[in-house]
Amino acid sequence: MEVGQLIQKTLDGLKQRLNSDGTITVQEEGGAIFELSCSFQNPATKEQIENFQFEHNCCLPIDYQNFLLEHNGARIFEDLDLYSLEGLIAYKDPSLPDGCICIASYLDTRIVIDTRIYKQGDHDYLFCLDSVDSFEDGINLNANFEIWLDRLIIAQGAKYWEWQDSNTFYYRWNHVLANNN
Repeated sequence: MEVGQLIQKTLDGLKQRLNSDGTITVQEEGGAIFELSCSFQNPATKEQIENFQFEHNCCLPIDYQNFLLEHNGARIFEDLDLYSLEGLIAYKDPSLPDGCICIASYLDTRIVIDTRIYKQGDHDYLFCLDSVDSFEDGINLNANFEIWLDRLIIAQGAKYWEWQDSNTFYYRWNHVLANNN
């Protein structure tokens, strides 16, 4: 499979699991079960993507372009907002370095493409920043857009990149949840 081909398979797989009302049942940490909604916007055109790249002097990664050609934005697992081309402009973060584009918000985090890395041929161009972090404090997700989205959907919307954190935190967090119920 070549870069850019996974995105359609990932989205098709997710859509096949959706209920007729656009919701999906997920199991989160600690056994909690939730019905979460997903919605998808209409596709962008190649011309819209080309115009965006020209107007903003950037080169969007091919897998991200393929997402936009499938859906010009989406809301997945209720809390993940994947921005449309218009959203990229509306939510432009002036604190990010040139060449970095915030493409999504997810709970208290921002997902950012570093097009400078992509232009150099490196496919690990996706970063996660807390809402108040500078780019330098962000986490390199060691993934491109389609691999990140595929893993996120497999993880049912959980921030899988944080799973490497200690077991102590996991048990402490679940203890807090249990005491609040």
